[in-house]
Amino acid sequence: MMRAWAATFVLWGAGLLGSCSEDRTSTPQAPAFQTDIAPLLQERCASCHSGSAPAAGWSVMTYSAAIACVQPSGAPATLPAGETAPILVALQVSPHLGLLADSERSTVLAWLMAGTPDVRNGVHDPTFADPRSSASHGAMLRATRWAAMLDPNDPNACGRCHDGTLSRPAGVTLPAPGAPACTSCHDQPGGVLACSTCHGSGTRAYPPRDPCFFPEDAANAGAHAAHVQPSMALATGVACSTCHPVPGDPIIGGFHGDGKVEVTFDPTVVIGEANYDSTTQTCAVYCHDQSGARPRPTWQDTKPMACGDCHGSPPSGHYPGACTHCHAEANATGTMLTGGPLHLNGKVDLGNGSGLCGACHGTGDSPWPTTAAHPAHQNPTLTVPLDCANCHVVPSTLLDPVHLDGTVHVTFSELATARGALPTWDGASCTNVACHGANLADPAAVPAWNDSSGAQSRCGACHGIPPTQHTASTDCDRADCHGSEVAIEASGTPSITPSGLALHIDGVIESAR
Repeated sequence: MMRAWAATFVLWGAGLLGSCSEDRTSTPQAPAFQTDIAPLLQERCASCHSGSAPAAGWSVMTYSAAIACVQPSGAPATLPAGETAPILVALQVSPHLGLLADSERSTVLAWLMAGTPDVRNGVHDPTFADPRSSASHGAMLRATRWAAMLDPNDPNACGRCHDGTLSRPAGVTLPAPGAPACTSCHDQPGGVLACSTCHGSGTRAYPPRDPCFFPEDAANAGAHAAHVQPSMALATGVACSTCHPVPGDPIIGGFHGDGKVEVTFDPTVVIGEANYDSTTQTCAVYCHDQSGARPRPTWQDTKPMACGDCHGSPPSGHYPGACTHCHAEANATGTMLTGGPLHLNGKVDLGNGSGLCGACHGTGDSPWPTTAAHPAHQNPTLTVPLDCANCHVVPSTLLDPVHLDGTVHVTFSELATARGALPTWDGASCTNVACHGANLADPAAVPAWNDSSGAQSRCGACHGIPPTQHTASTDCDRADCHGSEVAIEASGTPSITPSGLALHIDGVIESAR
């Protein structure tokens, strides 16, 4: 019995050894980026395809960069998976000919055909870092409403292995060996919670996401860029909070991150009633709906808004003159804006928007224009500064009659009509104005409005020296005549002293007696 059993054992063992010696075929593992592709591409391609400005906008230094798009075509470097992928097509033309050996090219092709895995035998799916993959970390997190990223008690909490997340469990102080930090990719301020992580790209916080990885987003991005980016119509762009609720604390909670787009207008920015119709994708807001040609553009309408689209150009019942007469940021014909802080600020601004007379025809608080003889009347050398009411009807409100009608109305009063003078204006010069000597014995001056020679600012321009009805004496500064109000220059010409400015051209002939 023992011999029989022993013989059987020997025969069984021989069979076992024989079976172990047989050839066995195993399925080869697909190449992975980190172990097979990155070393190859970085050795052969990094001289051109690395750094902050890689050739064709394509870098081999990271997984996400290697599966990104090449420029100028904008096509993914690794799609379609096969011989026509740009990464392989490029190897057929100079300067890439011969860059890879046939075996190396086959390795790249096998990687493409396997779906461009990042790692092999990792904790996660090989395409966990590929935004296009249905097994990507983004898809996984969205499906669970970001529980692994936010909740340290979640069994799959990202913080168990990775730095740069919000879900590090108690007692875990270090990342797992080889586990990359979330911020190695999500490197914007805010890290994984940066606005661009979910609905933007890079430094851009608004949709669409990166069109290379999310090409479907382009069709739904709508007019975000037209609202957020500075333009001639809106110098600083619109803040996201103008149309959307501001995320609270925690950032992902409540309405934010619920898979829906809430449109809630900020009443401090969007004046009056405002609403958004999700069916027609149109907004009824003051920013657009001002009786223009396109009062309610759809959200997908990205055609630039022109002057006249939101309001008439000019609006109904508006003064028909050149826009530049009243508005600082429009061209004369009302067809273009020059850009600035006033347009779309919730009110109608005239001039520089200060609300003062100087906004349209002066500077700052001063209503005085700088044209023609205005400065000579604002700061005269022969009298105190004159009031606008001497030559114009000063409006009590912005919309008073004859104000903002495009015509400069000259209506004389006050000092201009002293001594019973009846001044006239012919569009070029003033005649019979009391300030210039009307109803004195000498002929009154008829100054041209555009005369900037200064001739009218000297004694003798409006009356003789001395005046005709005056004594023959030219000792104007005598104590019993005009005293300290008049000084005699070295040339013998009289001039008005600072103390005499308030008396000269006041409509009355004064003497020291």
